[in-house]
Amino acid sequence: MTPVMLAQSVQATAYRQVSQDQALRDLIEVQLEPGRSTVIDFSQVQERIVFVNLADPSRTVFTGNAPVESGLATTLFVTPIEALAFPGLTTNAVTTLQVQTITPGGDLRLYTFNVWQSDRAAPHTGIVITTTPERDRPGDLAGPNPAPPVDLSPQLIAQGLEAAIAQGLTPEDDPIVDDVQAVLAKVDAGQSLREAAKAQGVDVEILEALAALGQEQRQFDDADIQVQKI
Repeated sequence: MTPVMLAQSVQATAYRQVSQDQALRDLIEVQLEPGRSTVIDFSQVQERIVFVNLADPSRTVFTGNAPVESGLATTLFVTPIEALAFPGLTTNAVTTLQVQTITPGGDLRLYTFNVWQSDRAAPHTGIVITTTPERDRPGDLAGPNPAPPVDLSPQLIAQGLEAAIAQGLTPEDDPIVDDVQAVLAKVDAGQSLREAAKAQGVDVEILEALAALGQEQRQFDDADIQVQKI
């Protein structure tokens, strides 16, 4: 079985890589951590930032590695602040950050991010927009088939958590264990998995890793049962 890194302190050391296609297609989640800036970087796709719109600036500020108006910025640094009162401004716990870029060929592209704050450690120090591999582009039949999506069922996540503890992949007293169990309790009470994970400050990638481990464990158990029957 593949080892699973569950500690949030380890997760927080890595930049999350998001393909260009996904970033243009989906709302990308950006979790902000108190006292730390989160990076959104377009340098790998060689795009320059030409416009930024932050829907609710009362709790969040941003700056670039160059003035946005110069057309030379390739990276944004997004930072949470103490809430400010702006007369007439509506606020939201989750606000949108829209970034318009220009490609080397002169094409404009628009990215939208969901920005929210948490008192917990953020799972990543930033987001890096990457080029989409040729084999992953629509209509391209070359290359191997993509991996099937992970089944994020609460049963598999719970089974994966038990397996992770049993195999010594994470200590039983690790705070992430309580956090995952709290997420599962919220789901059992009727909340959606992603909403429960966000409320608890648990990165969905951790749940995906646990679900994958749970699936491996289930397959192993099924194979063991078949052997015993023989």
